[in-house]
Amino acid sequence: MVVCDSLVYKTLDIYSLKITASGIVFSLCYLLSTISTEVYGYKLGGRTVWILVGCQTFFVLIINLFSLLQPDNNAISKQYYLLFHEFWRVMIGTWVSVPASYFCNGFVVSKMKVFFAGRFFFVRYVIASMLAQAVLLLTAYPISLSSRYSGHELVNIIATTWSYKVLISIVLLPVGYYLVGAVKKIEKTDYFDWSVTYNPLAVFKQDGGALQRNQYAMEETRESRANI
Repeated sequence: MVVCDSLVYKTLDIYSLKITASGIVFSLCYLLSTISTEVYGYKLGGRTVWILVGCQTFFVLIINLFSLLQPDNNAISKQYYLLFHEFWRVMIGTWVSVPASYFCNGFVVSKMKVFFAGRFFFVRYVIASMLAQAVLLLTAYPISLSSRYSGHELVNIIATTWSYKVLISIVLLPVGYYLVGAVKKIEKTDYFDWSVTYNPLAVFKQDGGALQRNQYAMEETRESRANI
């Protein structure tokens, strides 16, 4: 995510289309977020979201601060100032877009996993990615890039980056299938969010132990009872 923040101003032109460098890298973040929620549940995935926001805020503040200190010191300082003196916009964009998009992704993955009883991972992954990527781009880019690009260019960037991210999400689907299966097997964890609150501010609150949500633990309990 810090790499994405560093690349947010860089765009690449593909014929008449514009795409951000951060958008090219960002698809991997959603893959990992989906895997985290799929294996460990909504709350653990939500905790990582707030950690991401904290780390990104710290990073952006430091870069922004040093771009403002002695901007006329030398030629490099001037260029650094021109590039990063409005980097605080990225921080504001992070505060809005990262929680909105990641919690959207986690909510869709979690709810659909319960609804489909753990089946159809590809459907849950693609739908969650399409929705969450749209939320991210429609909240982050107008805040972060509005001072750098015109309204027409901004629409071009958002549409192109969203299309690319959805395509890459589909391309990464086999990787997602493999990693989900491998992590579940190693961790002996397959969490279902039955009766879990989806309040983003309550993700650090521990659930009561009365309801077993780990599919592996439930199967082990059934096997133990059968052996008895």
